Amino acid sequence: MSTIKVDTIQTTGGVGLYPARAWVLFNGEGSTTIRGSGNVSSLTDNGTGTFTTNFASALSSQNYGYSHGISGNADLPDFTSHYKQDETKTTGAFKVRWGYASPGAHALSDPLYGGITVLL
Repeated sequence: MSTIKVDTIQTTGGVGLYPARAWVLFNGEGSTTIRGSGNVSSLTDNGTGTFTTNFASALSSQNYGYSHGISGNADLPDFTSHYKQDETKTTGAFKVRWGYASPGAHALSDPLYGGITVLL
């Protein structure tokens, strides 16, 4: 397998492209299991609905963004996410919380499946 190393990626029109710096897809209920990942060494289950994503190689800055996707769990098939960064992001890891929000109720809950993409 070959490795391509470049400083900048652009379209033929000169517009910058910004590939994901890390991603992970995981099972969130029961025993947390990574189903697939890139630049993620592990996922720490910190309790119901709270996970830490640990990078295999540290990022160059703490100024990264991330997005997520989830699917419901056995108890909450219509699971909607309440996504919150718990603590300051570091170049090596960050913690997030998931749960559900309905009129008058907010509670942490493990998603059946979760996914995170990190951009820098």
